[in-house]
Amino acid sequence: MDLTALVPGAVGIALSPLPIAAVVFLLGHRRGYGAAVACLLGWASAVLLALVAAVLVGERLPLETAGGSSVQALVALAAAVLLAGLAVWQWVTRRLPDGRPSSVRWSEAVERLGARHGFGLGVLLFCNPKALVLALTAGLAFGDAEPSPVEAVLAATLFVALAASTVAVPVLVAVVAGPRASRPLAALRTGIERWGSVGLVVVLVVLAAVQLVVGLAGLR
Repeated sequence: MDLTALVPGAVGIALSPLPIAAVVFLLGHRRGYGAAVACLLGWASAVLLALVAAVLVGERLPLETAGGSSVQALVALAAAVLLAGLAVWQWVTRRLPDGRPSSVRWSEAVERLGARHGFGLGVLLFCNPKALVLALTAGLAFGDAEPSPVEAVLAATLFVALAASTVAVPVLVAVVAGPRASRPLAALRTGIERWGSVGLVVVLVVLAAVQLVVGLAGLR
């Protein structure tokens, strides 16, 4: 199967600021890195389950509509519209009533979580329209290829690894660097609190543009 067809969905999921921010804030726990690792595992598990569900859904959908249009292309266009709408909504709500970035309140809530709730947080963060739509587009591409069992396992592994890579990097840095990672992680937390909401808008706009191009190309 063509693994490049899965790249847009995996990269789009990887460019999810909220799980990255959650792991960074959880790494600041004095009780250790348990909550951050649990959050990473929850996120990766949710990615895998969503991909499997999307493949099962895709197998039950026709390749083309009655008018001859590609179903996968139409899903990509619908994803572009949804992502653009989410970008507009995020831009409007990026500030609290007192003028502070909305990410500040969210970061304060995450920092109070313990290791027991980290896994659930990772799963919960995946349950958003952007990630689910991108998983669906990847699942449709996966199902259309009809890979062999070995190819399916390899493709799914690579997809999950790429989608979870950005969340795993802060954890790996903290584990490898130890106390030396505290200063860059603190700087990263400050940057996320200030610019996290704006960064999410940028990511949503870029992903909307990518899905629009994929959808238009599929209709040709």
